[in-house]
Amino acid sequence: MTRLMSFVRNTSQENFSQVRFDQQLSFADAHICGLQRETLILFEIYASFADDSDPILTSLVSEVFDGMSMRLIGWCSQTLFDHERRLITGERYFGIIDSTTANRTGFYSLRNVSDRDCSILTVSFGNRTYFWPDIPARKDIVARSITEISSEKQEELSQLLDRRCLFLVDHNILLTSEPTIDNRKQQSPPNALDESAYIRNLSREFSDDERYHLWSHRFYLMHRPNALPKLLKSRTVWDYPSLIDVYGFVNAITQQRTINEIEALELLLATFPDMFIRSCAYRSFMSQIGSHDLLRYLPQLLQIMKCDYDYSSPIIEHLLEQCQRNCQLAHKFYWYLRQLILTESIHFTRYYYMFLALLYIMNDDVRVELQNEYDLCVNLKKIGWEIKESKRNRADYLSEQLKTINKDFFQSGQRSCRLPCQFGFKTNNIDVSACLIFPSYTLPMKLVFNSSSFPSEKYQALFKIGDDLRQDQIVLQLLSCMDQIWQANNFDFRLSLFDVVLTQERCGLIEMIKESETLLDIEKPLGTIKGSFGESALYDWLYKNNTTERDLDTAIDNLMYSCAGYCVATYILGIGDRHNENVMVKKSGNLFHIDFGKYLGDTQKFGWFNRDRAPFIFTKQMLYAMSYGGTSSDAMHEFVDLCCNAFTTLRQNSSLLLLLLSHLCSSNIPNLNYDAVRFVYERLAPSKSYADSITHFTDLVVDSLNSTWTRLNGFIHKMAQPFTSTNSPSSETIPSFVPSTYAITHEDKIKFAQVIDYEKRRVPVKHYLYKFKVERSSITYHYRTYNELYEFYECLIKQFPSIDFEMKMSQQTENRILAQKRLLDMNEFLKKLFTSTNEITESNIVSTFFQTDQRDQQLNDRREKNSEYPMVNNRAKIGIILKYDNGKLYVMIRHASNLPLSNGNEPRPYCKCYLIPDESKSTKRKGNIVNSRNPIFNETFTYEIDRTEIQKQVQKSFEYFMSSIRYTRKTADVLSLRFNQDSSCFICTTRDGIRVFNVEPLAQKFYLEVGHVTYAEMLYRTNLIAYVPADYGTGLASNIVNVYDNQLKTHVLELCFNTSVMSIRMSRTRLLVVLTNKIHIFSFPNQCRLLHTIETKDNPKGLCELSNNDGSIIAFPFNTKSKNGFIQLL
Repeated sequence: MTRLMSFVRNTSQENFSQVRFDQQLSFADAHICGLQRETLILFEIYASFADDSDPILTSLVSEVFDGMSMRLIGWCSQTLFDHERRLITGERYFGIIDSTTANRTGFYSLRNVSDRDCSILTVSFGNRTYFWPDIPARKDIVARSITEISSEKQEELSQLLDRRCLFLVDHNILLTSEPTIDNRKQQSPPNALDESAYIRNLSREFSDDERYHLWSHRFYLMHRPNALPKLLKSRTVWDYPSLIDVYGFVNAITQQRTINEIEALELLLATFPDMFIRSCAYRSFMSQIGSHDLLRYLPQLLQIMKCDYDYSSPIIEHLLEQCQRNCQLAHKFYWYLRQLILTESIHFTRYYYMFLALLYIMNDDVRVELQNEYDLCVNLKKIGWEIKESKRNRADYLSEQLKTINKDFFQSGQRSCRLPCQFGFKTNNIDVSACLIFPSYTLPMKLVFNSSSFPSEKYQALFKIGDDLRQDQIVLQLLSCMDQIWQANNFDFRLSLFDVVLTQERCGLIEMIKESETLLDIEKPLGTIKGSFGESALYDWLYKNNTTERDLDTAIDNLMYSCAGYCVATYILGIGDRHNENVMVKKSGNLFHIDFGKYLGDTQKFGWFNRDRAPFIFTKQMLYAMSYGGTSSDAMHEFVDLCCNAFTTLRQNSSLLLLLLSHLCSSNIPNLNYDAVRFVYERLAPSKSYADSITHFTDLVVDSLNSTWTRLNGFIHKMAQPFTSTNSPSSETIPSFVPSTYAITHEDKIKFAQVIDYEKRRVPVKHYLYKFKVERSSITYHYRTYNELYEFYECLIKQFPSIDFEMKMSQQTENRILAQKRLLDMNEFLKKLFTSTNEITESNIVSTFFQTDQRDQQLNDRREKNSEYPMVNNRAKIGIILKYDNGKLYVMIRHASNLPLSNGNEPRPYCKCYLIPDESKSTKRKGNIVNSRNPIFNETFTYEIDRTEIQKQVQKSFEYFMSSIRYTRKTADVLSLRFNQDSSCFICTTRDGIRVFNVEPLAQKFYLEVGHVTYAEMLYRTNLIAYVPADYGTGLASNIVNVYDNQLKTHVLELCFNTSVMSIRMSRTRLLVVLTNKIHIFSFPNQCRLLHTIETKDNPKGLCELSNNDGSIIAFPFNTKSKNGFIQLL
C-alpha cells in the first residue's frame, strides 16, 4: 500500500468558528495510473493548545510540526474513485470524526454521520474526468512443476511458505504512521499499536529479497495449499500493468485448485483491499460453507464487510439469500445488526442499509415476531433500570412488573415470540415465581420463560444491565472455534457453551445452563475456610449428585475432559478474574467458565496488585475429585496428557483461531486489537518444538496446581460476598449429603433399622463407617457416618419439633472405643425412631436417608464379589511419545505411575533410553531424578537416524532377542512347565516371558514377551493363557492373575488378591486360583465371576488338581473344616 503525505497549515492563533486553509494539497509522487481503485485519501486536523498538559489532551495522538507539538483533534477519509469507478470531482463536505475514535478500518469513505453538530471539512477536488479502466487478466499463465528447480531452492521456498507469519495490518496505523518522514513523530495512545512493533512485524514476515524470491518463483508454487496469501503479500507494486499479471495469476490458481477456508479468510484481511482478490476469496469461501458455518462466522463476516469498496459486496448478497432460506440465520443476523447499529458509529450507514435490506426480504409474520422480541427486551431493560434505582423491596417489585408484562404484553396483545438467545424456544408467558434478582453489583435478573408449545418445558436466562456483553460473545465464539478444531482431531473436551445476545446498549440476555452450581456454592456446605482450602468439596458434591457407580464414573470423566479443555482455552485467551463464582460445574460433571469481562491478558487487579497469578484455574480440589477422592494415582497423568493434547492440537491448527480474532480487531470491542492477537499468538508458543510445548504446558499445569493464590483468591471473594448465591432457596429440609428428596412407596416402607457393624476408613480422612441393616419388604444394607446420622437427626427436629428423643454430638476424635459406644447410641436412637408415629417413620426425610446411594452400591457389590480381589490395576506404567521428523527420532518419556516402593520409601526414579542392539551403549540417554512414585519426567531424547535405519534397527533388535533367548539362556531360568489338558502342548515360563510348544511335531508355537512370569496355564489348544507375573520388587509370585487372548493379542482379564498366587488350574467351565490357604473358583471363560471360596491347609506349593472332565472334581490339601481332601463341584 502506497503512503504519501502532504500538509497544509493555518498559523492563526485566534479562535474562530471557521478556519480557512485556502491551500492546495499536492501529491507530487502520485500518478493516477499508478493508484489502486481502492485508494483512500485521509484528512487529519491537528491543533496546538496553550495548556498541553491537560489530561484530556495527553491521551490524543501527538505530532511535531517544525518543532511545535500538536494534537490530533479530528479526521475523515474519502475514496478517490466513486462506486462508478470515476475519479471524484467538485466540492465535498466531510463530517469530522472525533480523534478519540481510533479505529479507522474501512476502504470506503468514513465521515461523521451520527452527530449533526460535528465540525465540517470542505474540500474542493479538480474537475478532470477520469474513469478507472477494466483490467484484462492474463490468460497465458501456466503452472510449472516444483521439480524443475533445484532441491536447494525448493527447500528455501518451502521454508518461506512454512514460516509462521501474522498477516495483520491495523488499518489505523496504515493510515496514520509513516516511519520514513523524519519530522513527524507519532505517540500512539495506550490502546493503539506501537509503531516499532508494527515495523518489527513487517520485517519479521518477509524481507525485500524474500519477497522477490517468492514472487519470481510463483508459477512453481501454484499447487501449494495456503501459498496464495503469502505470494500476493510478496508483491510490492500494484499499478495497472502489475494488476494484469496478478489477476491472471489468481484466476489460474482458482481454476486449478480450490482456495480453502483458511486461505480465503486470510485473503479477506485488510492487508488485501483489492476487490478482485476479495471477490475471488468470497466465492471460494461461500462455496465451502453452509448456513451453519455462516452462523459461526457471522461476527467476522460483518467486520470483513468494512474493507469492501462497495456497499453491495458479494457476501452481503449471499447472506441475504441464505436468510431467506434459513430462519435461524436471519434471526441471528437481525440481532447482530441491531448490535452493530448501536456500537459502530462511523459505519452506521452501511449496517443500517443492511438492516433495512434484511427486513425487506422477510415476510410479515417474521417481522412481527422479531419486533415482539425487541419490545420484550425494551420492557425488561426498563424494569432492570428501575430495580437499580428503586428503594422498594426489589423482589416484590420484580414480581409485580413481570406480572404486568404477562398481562399487558403477552395476554392482552395475544403475543408470543422467540428469545434472542434461543431461536428454538417460543414463549408466551414468564414463570414469575421462579424469577429472582442476584445480589451482585449489576443486579442481574434470572428470568424463567414458559414454552408456548410444551407446557412442561422452561428456558432460563439472565438479563444483565451495565456490562459490555460483546466481550462474552467473542470469547464464547472462540471457545466454539477451539471445540470445532478439537472435534475435527477426534478430541471431545465436552465444553458447555451458552449463548449471549446484546439487545440494547450495555445490556442483554445470557443463556443459563441448567443443573449447575458455582464452585462457591459447592464449597459452602464445608464452611468458608475448609471449603476454600480443603480438597473434598467438589468430589463430595459429585458423589452426592451421581447415585450410581456408572453415573459417578461418567461425571468424573466429564470433569477431567472439560477441565482440561477450559484450562487450555482460558490460558490461550488470557481469561482473567477467575474465582470460585466464575467457575461452574454441572451435576453431570462438566465444568465450565462464565463472565469473561477480563480477557486477552487484561487481569483482575486489587489496586496495583495482580489477583490472577496462576496460569489458569486447576486446583487440588479438582484433582482430588478426578482421582476419586485421592484413590487413583493416574488422574494427574491423564489430566496432563489431555491438556497437552488440547494445547498441541490448537498449536497445529492455530490459523483459524488467529484469523477469527484478527478480523475482529476493527470491532471497537475493548482490548480487542492487534496487541490482543499478538498475545494469543505468543500464548501458543510458536517458537517451541513439539516436545518443548508439551513440557511447557505440563509446567503450567503443575504451577497452577501448586498455586496458593487461586484458593486465596476464592477465599477473599467468598469473604467479600458471603451471601451471594446462584441458587434459589430450597423449601425442603433434607441432609446436605443427598441430592434430592425421595417419596416413600408401599414397597419401600421401613419396618425397622439397626446398626450391625462398623469399619475404619482412611480416605479422604480417617473416619468410621457404620453398616445399617434396614428391613423393608426385603433386607437392604446402607453405610453412613455418625455425622451424617446426626445431620439427619437435625433435619428431623426441624420438620418434627415435637419428637422427644435426641442424639448427642461430641467433638472427640473417633477411635474404636468411641465407635463401639456410638453404635449402641445409634441403635437406641433408631429404636425410638421406628416406634414413633407413622407420620415420622413414613416421612420423605426418613425414606431419603435410607435410600440406596452410590456408596451403598459400591460396598454391597464389593462384598458380594469378595473384597479379597478388587478389580484394580496396580501395575507400574510408563507413558512414552515417539515422533519422527526431518531425519530425527524423538523419544519423549512423559511420566510413570505406580512405581514400587524401595524398602517402604518413595523411589528416586530416572529414565534411560537405548536403541538396541547397542553393545557400545552409544545411544544411551539418561534423564533427571524425580522423587515420586508417580513422576512426570518430560525428558526428550533425540537421535539423528534415517527412517530406513529405524526399520533395520527394529529388525536387528528382534533378531538379537531371539538369538539370545535360543542360545544363551540356561535351564535354571525356566520357572514352570505345564502340559495342557490333553497333553498336545506344553507351556514354559521364564524371566522374560511365556513360550508355548507343540508336541507333535515338536516346535515352538508362539512366544509372549510379558516379562518375568512365575506360573502359567493353557486351556487345551485354545487361544487363552492364564499366568502369574512376578512381583517387581522380590521376583516371587505376585498377587495378580492375567488372562491373555493370543488371537486378539490383548489381555482380557486381570484379577488381584490380598496374598500371592501359588498356582492356577483351568477347564472349559472353571478357573481356579490357588492362594496360600484358599482356593477361589470362578466361572470361566464367559462372564467370569466368583462361585465358591474353599479354605485349605497352608499350601505354599500351590498343590491342587482339577479333573479334565469339565472340572467336576478338585483335589487339594486336607483341612479340618472339610470332611476330606476331595470335593465334588455342582
